[in-house]
Amino acid sequence: MNFIKSFIVVVCLLIIIKGQGQTSGNIQLTNNGVAPVPIFALGKPAVLTTATIRKGKFYFNPEFNLGIDAKPWTIFSRVGYYLVENKKWTIGIAANLNWFFMKHVPMINNEEFQVQRYGSVELNGQYKPSKNQTFYFSYWRSDRLDKVGVLYEDFVNFAYAFDQIKFGENIFYTRPSFFYLKDYKWVSGFFAAQTSTYQKQNWPCNVFITTAWPISDMPGTSFTWNTGVNIPF
Repeated sequence: MNFIKSFIVVVCLLIIIKGQGQTSGNIQLTNNGVAPVPIFALGKPAVLTTATIRKGKFYFNPEFNLGIDAKPWTIFSRVGYYLVENKKWTIGIAANLNWFFMKHVPMINNEEFQVQRYGSVELNGQYKPSKNQTFYFSYWRSDRLDKVGVLYEDFVNFAYAFDQIKFGENIFYTRPSFFYLKDYKWVSGFFAAQTSTYQKQNWPCNVFITTAWPISDMPGTSFTWNTGVNIPF
């Protein structure tokens, strides 16, 4: 995992040296924090923040997610590089250092959270067959960096997005997805999910609903959902 750390540092330095580049982001207010792997949820209201800083083919994508009580949940620090980028195809690789704050109930040794660190390598891509349709695919491999937490995780995801569906002057988006998840000694199987988003004309935000459910019979997994508001910037 030293390669991941070095890669992140180098890309961040390149972006700083060459200038800030293009910046975009999103703040999400939701009744239930849901992780990028949507079967995992915080179980209570949350604020999810993400930003992307891009310079050329390099990008830096930090994420900071916390409960509505301002206590931390997850932190992601992703850097990547676009290998292919044209009108139809986008394929990129990324490295990600992330922190997960697991809450102790009850507290252990007066410590409310156990911090788990993970390093990930990612292959992400998309194919755009038409203006308002996009096929997404990704593979993430995560390994723990400490003696605590899940030893490793494999995540394979396929999604097909239908964008800019017009209802009068308003816009609707939907993204059904199908993914495989393997967490060492915990869960291994297939899941389905979807995210639907509604954007009213002239609104500075949009509303969404996400659902995820296990297709395979796996103890410890169940239907997960959340809804809320996205505020892009």
